[in-house]
This record gives sequence, structure tokens and C-alpha cells, in this order.
Amino acid sequence: MQVIFIGDGADLDAFSTGYGITILYPKAKILIPSAVSTTVRLAYKRFENRLKDKIITYDDLKEIDTLFLADTNNYKNAVRKLKKFITEKTEIIIYDHHPLREKLPKKIVKKIKKTGSAATIVVDEIKKKKIEISPEDATILVLGIYEDTGNFTYSSTTEKDLKAAAYLLKKGADLDTLKSIIEERIDQEQIYIIHQLVENIQYFLLKDKKIIFTFAYYDRYIPDISAFLHMIKPLQEADAFFVLINERGKTSIIARSKRKDIDVGKIMSYLGGGGHYTAASATVKGLTVQEIKNYIESILLSEAYKNKKIAEFMSTDIATAFKNTQIKQLKELIDKVPVLFVVDERGKFIGITLSRVLKESLRHGIENVRVENFVIDSIITFEPETTLSEAEKMITLSSQEYFPVLKNGKPVGVINRTYIIKILHGQVFDSEKDIFISRERIKPKFLNYEKKLQKYLPEHIFFHLKEIGKISKELGFNTYLVGGIVRDIVLGKKNLDIDLIVEGDAIRLAKEYAKKKGYPVHTFEEFMTAQITLDTGEKIDLATARKETYTHPGAYPKVEKATIKEDLYRRDFTINTLAVELTEGKFGILIDFFNGLKDIKDKMIRILHQLSFIEDPIRILRALRFAGRLGFRLGKPTEKLLKLAVDENMLDVAPTGRINLELNYSLNEEKVIDILMLMNRYRVLHSLIPEFYMDDKREEILKRLRDTIVSFEMFFDIKIDRVSNYLLALMYHLPFDISYKLLRKYHFSKSIKFFEEYYEVKDILREIPEKDSDLYKKIKFIKKDILVYICASSDIELSERIIKILKKEEERQLLISGKDLRELGIPPSPVYKKILDDVFKKYLDDEIKSKKEALEYVKSRYLQP
Repeated sequence: MQVIFIGDGADLDAFSTGYGITILYPKAKILIPSAVSTTVRLAYKRFENRLKDKIITYDDLKEIDTLFLADTNNYKNAVRKLKKFITEKTEIIIYDHHPLREKLPKKIVKKIKKTGSAATIVVDEIKKKKIEISPEDATILVLGIYEDTGNFTYSSTTEKDLKAAAYLLKKGADLDTLKSIIEERIDQEQIYIIHQLVENIQYFLLKDKKIIFTFAYYDRYIPDISAFLHMIKPLQEADAFFVLINERGKTSIIARSKRKDIDVGKIMSYLGGGGHYTAASATVKGLTVQEIKNYIESILLSEAYKNKKIAEFMSTDIATAFKNTQIKQLKELIDKVPVLFVVDERGKFIGITLSRVLKESLRHGIENVRVENFVIDSIITFEPETTLSEAEKMITLSSQEYFPVLKNGKPVGVINRTYIIKILHGQVFDSEKDIFISRERIKPKFLNYEKKLQKYLPEHIFFHLKEIGKISKELGFNTYLVGGIVRDIVLGKKNLDIDLIVEGDAIRLAKEYAKKKGYPVHTFEEFMTAQITLDTGEKIDLATARKETYTHPGAYPKVEKATIKEDLYRRDFTINTLAVELTEGKFGILIDFFNGLKDIKDKMIRILHQLSFIEDPIRILRALRFAGRLGFRLGKPTEKLLKLAVDENMLDVAPTGRINLELNYSLNEEKVIDILMLMNRYRVLHSLIPEFYMDDKREEILKRLRDTIVSFEMFFDIKIDRVSNYLLALMYHLPFDISYKLLRKYHFSKSIKFFEEYYEVKDILREIPEKDSDLYKKIKFIKKDILVYICASSDIELSERIIKILKKEEERQLLISGKDLRELGIPPSPVYKKILDDVFKKYLDDEIKSKKEALEYVKSRYLQP
């Protein structure tokens, strides 16, 4: 038999091409796939009588003599699906307009041409063979040409498409029928998807190219979304776009491009799909939307930077030590570099050792031990020929900051994480450069804040700061109170995180003050910092004002002393750059170098320089935490750069341990819901949790969770695990194995146990007992931490019942006790438990409401003769 194969999700072009093949080969039958577009279904219905003898299903299949492929050249896919019916003698003929991604076997007959529609190819052949066709035939054939050329507006449209359409019109193609089938009909589900796609647009700027990714989630396949993408204006303005629609673990990708140097057909072929350079698609199972996006971005980066090698950017200024060197011989070297490359006697790389570890060993008198005892060998290394795009993939798997470059196993250079990221992504962030340069030139403001210090600081802390200021002056240093404590004093809030910056030597100042007062002091020479512990237990942190400079690309940073302005310029946001001088004679003078006071007044979060989010992606999370906590908004340039940083996947290269720390801070904030809503608005949650989505249900659970936590902590005087509860609220829709991987990735080990315990009991209340005593039996072994989430995610009536039961459980001992039973004359025995449980059950069900009623019940039930 002769069979025409068209792929799953077939559009009108595949349908029209298949129909045209039946005209060329009257014995051929079209094999209907399991899924087709809405327009194809409409065409089936409209031309049902014409098609009934030309269509077969899989149940009708027998041995195939000739296999035709319509609008696809993926013969392997067709052969795989039809392998039971294909023999070595089966002839394969392909009618397609998509470019070949791999060489086809010689025996396959290839009717592949560069046209806007595959239907054009069969129409050309029908014309050449002078086969007569009816107006209905012409109408069916013209459907595919119109749809696949976008009514002749797509750049892939050719002269042949126009001539084929003209021929079909001449043969009587009915444009009214065509219009009724391909005219856009958008239903409620499609509107919902389009809305998600508009909300989730992300920009990926690559050199001079503007590329858009956007995504949507739905619980089932929604056909024909591609027909409505022109309604989304940013997509039409982009050089290329990728639309990813996830339907329960399967992701459909629609890709379009206006540029030949962004060949979406080639990119989709890597994902098992296909198409031509302007339009392509693929369907992927087993990968998250974020993983697919990252993969496509890596292909784009690889194309853009495929000739850029690590050798062009690495630093050759490296420090090496032989493995048998005693660490006392390295004293001078470890003061100059943070990392040593350890090699064997042949100069082959063994691993790295950290200078600070060696310094600590020397401090404890360990001098004669060989350096090989301190080697870290489980690290990622590059070769000089490693491409930048390959390097970026590798650094996302590691928290390393510095990456050794080896040639033939010997160290020849080093490159750091931040520099790789700057090369690949830095040009995206240059657009706001002038704004930040002008900020550096702001004239500083000076205000007297001594009275405010006195008002918002405890008396003993104020005294210590004055005393430190005196010693600072004696030593010839300038000392400043900096950071969040100054910001909060400006806002009229109390804060006891005392951070001091010293223009001079922080360690010397700390030692002098600690010695004078008899306080313990800890010093950290390599970081030029110290910490004094007061007799009240509070701590004062001191750091030498410092800056980091790079002598050349890829080099280790050189840390050196600096001015207070240079030190503050390294900070995250302008609101955190305020400093109050403590030096005697200038005590209490607030200095504002970067308009921090104005930004506090304007309730604005602003970064200090345009590469801030690249140099430290954790600032993305911090910016939104401060904005949510303080009720501030992001300044326009800051907002733009934060969005770009998220779109550029900067959080993928941030150390996961620091992400854990920042999320812990955020999820313990009083205004956690505001922070999470900002994280959702700026797509940070989706970046951290692939497949995340916010809807009304989740928003309601989050708000109820906040209120339920407060209720539990107030009623039961316990500390609830807020972090695990909020993480569960963000991930309850995910299968446990995916949640588990994410929790492990971000080091939430405590939350893993919480999730495990929740999943064990989450279905226990699928059926709700009518009596509170029966409900109590179900929940009494569940931890209160987990009951918090169960209450927040259940209906309000059930939540109120659970809290009421738990309150009564707290009151149980006040109701009746063993002592009361003895006073009633009941001798101690195992029957006590039975009586007390019986009374408590009646109390839960409101059959007993007081201690008096409880005693009366016991008398009547257990003391009657």
C-alpha cells in the first residue's frame, strides 16, 4: 500500500501537501496523526466527503510499498513509528520545503525545494503533469500555501508560492471557504495562554541581536497558538523569539527568526524538531522550561562566541608550589595570592590550596607539613582551547571562583568566574553606563546626626562608639559607622548590627580598644577585618577601607587600602552607602556620597554601577528583599538592569549557598508576601524554581500561610519553620522528586525532611470526619509546623476546626487530671488513661464544656454502682 505520513500536530501545509500527493498518486492514502491543528480539523469537517476515501488510520495499515513524507524530511521519525509495516523494499519519497539537517540516504527520492510552503511543490508537479483538478481540490491545496506563508507576509515566501496560489485561484479555489477555515478564532483558553506569554517575556541580547524567550503553562495541549503570536507586539519587533509552552511535563517550542544568522530550524533540530531558518518547532519531554531555555541560549552563545577561547582572556600570572614543599617555605608567596596551584615533580597539576588555610596553619605553629596535605583536587579546570560558551556551562555546575587553565596537564593560566560572565554578558548592561558615571561625580552631603545616634542607639553602644572614635584619632585614623544601621537610623528604626570602616588599620584599632577595655578580639589578617565582643555579648565588626583592582583581564583581584568613598562604592545599593564619622572632633557627621538620603526619601532602590548584578547576582535577591521590606520601588535603570540580569540567567552562576542564605532572610521577613510578589513580578522565582507559576490559588495560600503562622506562634507559643512552609507553598505543584532536587541544590536540608513528612500525611484529610474527636485522631501525630501548611492550604472551615482542636489540646490538662480522679475515689490504674481520653473526646465534640461538667460526667459514667 501507499501511505502518506504527516507529523503529529500537523498544520494546513502538511494537510494540503498530503492531499496533493493523493492527486499525484491516486492509490496513496493520508495517515491521520493523533494530534492536528484546529484549522486542519476544520478542513477535515468542511471537506469530509472529498476526503473519506483518501484517509486511513493506524488500524488500516498493512505492508507499505511506498511511503510519502509530507511537509517533513525527518524520515527516521516516520520509519520508527511505522517500523512494523516497512520493509527493505519500501520506497520513500519526500515532499518538503524545510532545509535538511542531516544527509538523507541515496535511495530516498527527494522532492525538497526552497519555498514558503510544501504544498507549492506538489502544486508545481500537478501543473507540470497537467493533471486536472476541481475547485474543491484547488481550495484544499491553497489552504496550506496561505497559512504557511502568513498570507504571503512571511520573509520565507517565494515567487513560486505566489504563482502556485494564482494557478489555484484560476482553477476555482474558494477564498470564502479559505477565510472561514484559517480566519483567527481565539477562545478563552488561548487568551489565557497569550496573557501568560505577554507577562513572561524575557529579553536575551546577544551582540546586536534582540532575542525574546517567553513561556506559558497549561494542563493540556492548546492547538494553534502560533496563529495568534502576531498579536504580541514585542515578538514581532524581535530579531527572533522562542515560545515555550509546557503541558504537564511536555514542552512545545515555537521559534521564529528574521535573520539568517539566527537559524531557528537548526536550533530546533538539536531538540529533535525542525523547520527552516525563519520558522521552526520542537516538542521536548523530560526537561524543564528553564533547562530548555538555558540549552537554547547556550547554542546561541556558542554560535556567537564559537571562536573565542579561554586562552585569549586568561591570566598567565599564576603562583605554583611543588607538592613536597613545606608550608613554612611559602610564607611570602601566600601573602601575595589567594590561591596556589600545586604541582608534582614533573610540573603536572595536582590541585589548588587556599592561602588563608596555609596562613591559619602557620598561625597554629604547623610549619613543617608539606603543602600536598592541603590540596583540593575536586575542582573544574579548563584548557586554553576551551570556548567561552563551554566554560560558562561548566561554571554553572560549580561554586568555584577561580578556574585553573591546564595545557598537557600543566598549569598555564587562570580565569575567574566574574570575568567570564562579564565577557559573555557585560555588553548587555552597558546601556546605562553614562547614568552611573554621573552618579560617581555627585558632590557629597554632610549632616550632623549625633543626636539621632543618641536617640536610636542604646546608651552603652553610643558610649563605645565615642570611645572608639577617640582612639581612632590618637592613631591617626578616620573611623565610620556604615551599612544598614545608618540606613535604619535615617528611617527612624533601631538596628544593632554595628559595622565600622576604618581609613587606616582596622585590626590595629580593634586590638587597641579591646586591650584598653579587656574585651576579646578576633582578627582576620587576609581580609583586614576584626571583631570585638563586648561584655554585654554584642559584637562590633571593624574592616579596613579597601578596594579591589584587576591589573589585567582574568587576574586575581589586588586588595589594597582605600578611602571611605572607594569602599562604599563597592556596596550594593545607594541606601546602604551612608556613613557616620566616629572620629573624635567629627563624631556624628553623616556623609552621603551617592544620594543615598534622597533615595531613602524617594523610597527608591538604586545600584551604584551598571555591572552590579553581574558582579554579584545575589544583589538581585537583596534588591527585592529591601524593596519588599521597606516598601521601596526600583529606580528605572536599576529595574531595567535587574530584569536583564534575570533574563541573562545570572542567578544560575550565583553560589547556591549564598542563594540559600538570602532566601532564608527573605522567607523570615515580616513582609515576606510583598517580597515574594516582587520576586514573581521580576521572574526571579521562576529562575530559581523551574516550572514555577503564580496564580490566584497560590497567592491565597501564601497570604493565609502568613496569617496561620502568626496564629500558631501566638496561640501555642512556638517557633514555626517559616522557610519550609513558604518553600512548600512555592513548590506544592511539583512532583516530590523535582522538589527534592531543588531543595538539595540550594542546601535546604532541613526543608527536605519537612517535605518528606508533609508528603507522608498530605492525603490524610482527603475525607474529613464530621466529629472533631475523629479529626483529632487523624492530626494528633502531625507536627504543628506541617499542620500550619495544611491549615493554610485547606478550606477555612477545616482550618478553623484544626486550630480549635489544637487549642483544646493545649487546655487538656486544665480540664481534668489524675489528681481529680483520685479525689473522686478512683484508685490509680490503667483505667485513668481510658477515662481521661474519654473525657477529652467529649470535650472535643463540645459534649463537655467545663471542668465541672467533666467531673459530673466521670461520676455518672464511672462511679455509678
